[in-house]
Amino acid sequence: MADATYQTKIRMESGGDKIGVASGGEIDIESGGALKIAGTDRTAALATAPAGVAAGYKIARGETALDGSNPTSVAHGLTTCIAFVAMLKGTAAPGVGTSVLTANINGANVDVYAWKVTAAGDATLIASTGTESFYWIAIGT
Repeated sequence: MADATYQTKIRMESGGDKIGVASGGEIDIESGGALKIAGTDRTAALATAPAGVAAGYKIARGETALDGSNPTSVAHGLTTCIAFVAMLKGTAAPGVGTSVLTANINGANVDVYAWKVTAAGDATLIASTGTESFYWIAIGT
């Protein structure tokens, strides 16, 4: 709470262990200056930090293997999941194996569906019974 006896909007509190910034005041780290947390310079990281969409969002992530049942259910651990991304693990082209993952948010879980081409020369997607591993990211609260 701003102290009405102070004329400035930025002040050093009594004892020197706190800096107060009143409404309308601001702290400007000028070129060459640094903002450090526990001795580590955070100026550059904070200057380029991505802006959040809203407060309170969390990110969960993991690696899971498809269980061949299609869908494979993943427990994300969030109270509410609003977005989910899955990608196959690996560096090789999938050939006629699992090549596409889709997902359906289902309460405390996300159902991940795996798809593969019907055969070489037939790119029609069909359900995969593969057991490949995939990485996933869930965003929510």
